This record gives sequence, structure tokens and C-alpha cells, in this order.
Amino acid sequence: MAGEEEDTAEPKETNLYLATLERCRDTLIPGCRDDVHEGSGSPADAIANPLGDGGWVCTEATNWVTELTEHCTGILDAFDDAIDVVRREAGSQPEKVPANDWRGNNWPRTWSMEQRMR
Repeated sequence: MAGEEEDTAEPKETNLYLATLERCRDTLIPGCRDDVHEGSGSPADAIANPLGDGGWVCTEATNWVTELTEHCTGILDAFDDAIDVVRREAGSQPEKVPANDWRGNNWPRTWSMEQRMR
């Protein structure tokens, strides 16, 4: 009887969408965050500090540095927020999905089509 139950069970596939989410959470988003800024302080510091601490006085440069720093506030937090969003989505996904589910073996085709439609 056990063999009969297995034969009637719905076929399952690996959730490839989940695998994509996990790669984004663990590698892609943190890598992009590090590309934007590695270290402490604001991502704008590499530009703003040499301009602001150069020893010369220029009101326009000071205003520009202030504006740049304000615009860069929150960039790193946005990457962390993105990781949290992806983590929640990945946590809601099963390891296996029904056969022919968009998240299973069809996921690469679904992803490719979505990218071309943008």
C-alpha cells in the first residue's frame, strides 16, 4: 500500500525561486552593499571628506558636500531592508513545490521572460 500512496502523490520539484532568493539574500545584495560602501560612516565620505577637509574655503563645495551627504543617508539601511524583505519571502517558501509550478523547474524561464519584458 505504501507504494500505491507514493504513486498517487503529487510529483514535487525543487523550489528554484527559493534558491534565487537565498542567493540574493546571502551574496548579491550584500555584495552590492559592499560595492557601494565598505567600512564605517556614510558612503559619501570617500568624496565628501577630501573636499570638506582640503584646507580651502568654498561655500559652493561645502553646500554640495552637505547635500551629497544628506542624499546618501539611508543607502546602507536600504540594502539591509532589502535583505530583510528577501529573507521574509524566502522564509515563506517551501523547499519543494508541485510539478510545473512557476517556482520549480519553470522558474528560469519565468525569470528570463520577466527580465525581457522590463
